[in-house]
Amino acid sequence: MERIKGMKPFVKIYVILIAVFFLSMALVYCIPASWIQGNIDKSLEVMETEGERPMYAFYRHSAIVDNHTDMLMYESLLQNRDYYNAVQASVSINQYPRYWHGYQVLLRPLTVVFQVQELRYLGMLLFYLLFFWSAWLIAQKTCFVNAMLYVLTIASGYLVAVTTCFQYLTTFYVLFLALIVLLSRYGGKKPVNAILFFFVVGMVENFFDFLTYPILTLGIPLILLLWIRVRDEGADLRKNTLFMIKASCSWGLGYALTWIAKWGITVVVLGVRYFWRTMSVVQYRLQGSEEEPLDRIGTLRRNLKAWMNVQDGGVISWSKVVLLILAVFLLLALWKKLKDQKEILAYLPILFVASYPYIWYLVMSNHSQIHYWYTYRAQLVTLFGILMFIRSVLKENSAAATDERGFRFRK
Repeated sequence: MERIKGMKPFVKIYVILIAVFFLSMALVYCIPASWIQGNIDKSLEVMETEGERPMYAFYRHSAIVDNHTDMLMYESLLQNRDYYNAVQASVSINQYPRYWHGYQVLLRPLTVVFQVQELRYLGMLLFYLLFFWSAWLIAQKTCFVNAMLYVLTIASGYLVAVTTCFQYLTTFYVLFLALIVLLSRYGGKKPVNAILFFFVVGMVENFFDFLTYPILTLGIPLILLLWIRVRDEGADLRKNTLFMIKASCSWGLGYALTWIAKWGITVVVLGVRYFWRTMSVVQYRLQGSEEEPLDRIGTLRRNLKAWMNVQDGGVISWSKVVLLILAVFLLLALWKKLKDQKEILAYLPILFVASYPYIWYLVMSNHSQIHYWYTYRAQLVTLFGILMFIRSVLKENSAAATDERGFRFRK
């Protein structure tokens, strides 16, 4: 009985958010096509001139801008079935119904006024505003060192490419807003239901997501919470492991059920044939095809090479050699400073969360091996987890000192 009662908030928020997602999509498709046609044409012309996958500044796969998907997003603003009403158009998205395409809620109204160049500029400004706001909150609510590790992690993802590509931006927006909401309630009177929080984040991420690097929205907040639980609640290995499992399952459930809801709505609005089309794509993503067979080890290798900025000939850049030397020194320092074994064990789940990108690559191998030149950014979770673990076990005293205030989460 108690478990059923505990599920009520999840069911309630699920129903509310699915209704909001569906209604908001239908509402923006009430905007007449004539209002946005001109700006769409001019925007597509700009991106076609740039090319489908331009490289700026770094000329590496790691810095490719995915104009191909951005052009698809713009083309989807205009429905190619004139006989569809607003609801049908908002579900179909030009015969691409397996995703929610939540970006339309923002992109379609903004395109009434702006072209792609202007929206890129506004998107860049919003990115940095939310990024610095979330970093400031991490510094204020945890400590300055954590904020610097967070800034270093996000900055390592080739932000020059991220901030000029709409597809790349959406997951970062969800991540930043999730951190802002979470940390803004730090130390407040009303406790945060952390498990419900991850359920909501998983749902919102699926609404906007193109399978870009959704694991960021789980991994980075979860690493921060695991660290906070050790500091403020004295969580040990067992408690943090259980929390990690519950939070991860909650995020995964929210993400998956939101996808399933979209497929169900598609069947109701457009017919059952779209469901079988979607299932064939799901099968392709999970199993590959004769033309593109799954190569899970190759997927890991491609994403690692893109993340490490390995040159086409396989030569590792000097910056990576420097990082390797620094890593050796850190490990030596770590070996000398290990003191409180119990506390160190409590931080171990952080390292497990750091492995989440590779679990994602193995499960979604087909997508990750084809689009490695942007899916590699999922490994920002790995970098943040490793940095946070090293920082945690190197500190002089677990009870030390900053002006940190107590913080509690509801389980």
